[in-house]
Amino acid sequence: MRILLVSPCRDPGKRVTNGFKFSQLTLHVLASLTPPDIEVSAIDEELADIDFSCPYDLVGITCMTGTARRAYQLCDLFHAQGVTVVLGGIHPTALPEEAIAHADAVVIGEAEGCWGTLIEDYRRGRLQRFYRKEFPNLDNAPLPRRDLGVDRTVFHAVGLETTRGCPYNCEFCSVTDFYGPQIRHRSVSNVVEDIRQSGSKLFMITDDNVTGHPAYSRELFKAVEPLGITWVGQSSIKLAKDRGLLDLCRKSGCVALFFGLESVSASGMQSLRKSYNSIEETEEAIKIIQDHGIAFHPSIVLGLETDTRTIFDDTLEFLYRNRIPSLTLNVMTPYPGTRIYQRLVEEGRLISKDWYYYDHKCVVFRPKNMSPEELQEGYRHVLKSFYSMSGIAGHFAWSLRMTPVIPKRILFFLLWNFVHRAFVREIDRAPVLAPDPMPSNHRPESSAHHFATSGSA
Repeated sequence: MRILLVSPCRDPGKRVTNGFKFSQLTLHVLASLTPPDIEVSAIDEELADIDFSCPYDLVGITCMTGTARRAYQLCDLFHAQGVTVVLGGIHPTALPEEAIAHADAVVIGEAEGCWGTLIEDYRRGRLQRFYRKEFPNLDNAPLPRRDLGVDRTVFHAVGLETTRGCPYNCEFCSVTDFYGPQIRHRSVSNVVEDIRQSGSKLFMITDDNVTGHPAYSRELFKAVEPLGITWVGQSSIKLAKDRGLLDLCRKSGCVALFFGLESVSASGMQSLRKSYNSIEETEEAIKIIQDHGIAFHPSIVLGLETDTRTIFDDTLEFLYRNRIPSLTLNVMTPYPGTRIYQRLVEEGRLISKDWYYYDHKCVVFRPKNMSPEELQEGYRHVLKSFYSMSGIAGHFAWSLRMTPVIPKRILFFLLWNFVHRAFVREIDRAPVLAPDPMPSNHRPESSAHHFATSGSA
């Protein structure tokens, strides 16, 4: 029996820069859950083409909302060859009835606990339409199969997962619904063995909040420190309140953390129930983290319900004032399965349900305090200013002032800056959407960051 596991690209004609593709851990975890007598192949379509001439018995496709259109296309292509197709991930979990219209079966939620059952059902000719296992225990999770070769990406960083779950339940995020409100974690010994067997010294931890369970994080960081690895990950800004944990984090090999700052306005922070509700507290937290030698990489969302047209210049001023060396900037995107998606549907404010445009850079809804065109242009303005040549020179100078000076960190942020400078040229071509550009025969019947086994939505 032959199985192909696929992570589809968003657009085969516009693939990401190969050297800057984030770790793809899901396919490796799925492979580890597959019985050993089955031949398994995996394709990350951002990095390689699918060979449709290979005779596969079963294809598993994991997708997020932005890649759903392509995932459905692949389903049709494989079905035309008589291949059984299974869909899973955050988008099929949010819209299982939409997904099953394209697939033979849908995995709702995480794959552990049901992937083996699905395969056995397929072998016996009794495949069910839907499979679900509620929040599986991760203590004895099998180690990802790293021989498939699709997780080594940025500087050959290897994807690593330690926890799942998020208690914050932000209105625009589906992570809590998908992974649950309780933080579950792999045993520290399991993580350490995974690191050792990977053969790598550079890792990207895919957890939504690697410091979300402080007691576990302390144990983990102490166990990892002797291994001499370098890693980046994601954390809550609350980390700044625990200097001891921050020290352990740095000593364990952390050089940079991604923080879901989301907004630089006090009203935005309050509406999102952030750990700090004032700009002053947030700026002090940034200083504390960077003074500990960990680069602060914020994710900021434009187009929140409290945002007005002043948010664009306010964001740039905040970034420069706090000497932020790199940035992930997003247009607020109402993903299916989130509370804000449902609210915007009820208010009639969605512009499109074509999932192709749910990519963080296209405006797919009508903002509350500005027009879609103003939000699109403001987003472009912030990105183009921050990643201008003069901006990048400033970011480089700031990164050199961080102690200790770590060449890998400096190279990482230089690469990030220049890749995003190229990306800025692309967003000039991003469309300003007219209401519902999707052909009527392609509209989803239901309006309700992949088989999710790791990472963020």
